Amino acid sequence: MKQAQRLLPRRSGSATIPSPLTPHHTTTAAASRSAPRRTLHLLQHHHLKPSSPSSPPFIRYADADALQEEHRARFLAYKTSPATAAPPPQLLTFQAQPTYTLGRRQDALSPAQAARLTQPLTIPSQPVAHYTPQVHKTNRGGLTTYHGPGQLVLWPVLDMHSPRHARFGVASYAALLEATTRALLADLWGIATYANPQEPGVWVARDGHEERKIAALGVHHRRYVTALGVALNVDVPTAGADESVNPWARFVPCGLAGKMVTSVAAETGSAEQAARWDMERLAEEWAARFEEGLLKGSV
Repeated sequence: MKQAQRLLPRRSGSATIPSPLTPHHTTTAAASRSAPRRTLHLLQHHHLKPSSPSSPPFIRYADADALQEEHRARFLAYKTSPATAAPPPQLLTFQAQPTYTLGRRQDALSPAQAARLTQPLTIPSQPVAHYTPQVHKTNRGGLTTYHGPGQLVLWPVLDMHSPRHARFGVASYAALLEATTRALLADLWGIATYANPQEPGVWVARDGHEERKIAALGVHHRRYVTALGVALNVDVPTAGADESVNPWARFVPCGLAGKMVTSVAAETGSAEQAARWDMERLAEEWAARFEEGLLKGSV
């Protein structure tokens, strides 16, 4: 059995439940109201969890990557020998076990760099967990970044030229990923963000504060079939010099010296509250906005 088959994909449903998109202790309007789940009409969303309900909800990055490639192979096969209908776009979402990923053009790590990245990392979950981070080479551009618990990874797998939705180029597709993430942050928490074509991702800036990246963007495409996507920092440690707790302290994120990283929890003042976030519901909210932009060509 392939490792990816151990994952339990969960598709978005249509039931009505309270909206736990902010920490349980907050009293904002987004937390206090109940909102129906939005029904997807084209996009097929799979939120990945381990097959065992007793396991922590963190997925091995390599397993998610293998599942992504299985989906992408189906799109590529269709482009070679078209069937009766083009396959619908897919979305894989998950929280990864601690993993440092490297860009495709990045030089190999030195032994000292590798040893630093793979030192044990403490995850402030309930209960506290300890992991040895993995290092994984990817097909994206850019340099080293981190994925781990408290971060929501969103990987659309689709044909940018499919007749089932608006047609995208590489730049317009990247803009859609950024715009979807920015809309989510604004709608749910009122977090003002911006995008910079020279430094892909979603950024936060306030008067008197340094620029801070709240979501990373990394895309790879083959014959216009996409892989990878967005990594949104929700409640992952992003500050402090303690490398045993703050995974970002071990390297220069994305090679951007002088830039900082942040999270939803840090920007909303809940970083010290050990809040619990419903990542699956948050992924569904992102999926709904993404599908809307996919169909009409923009968010």
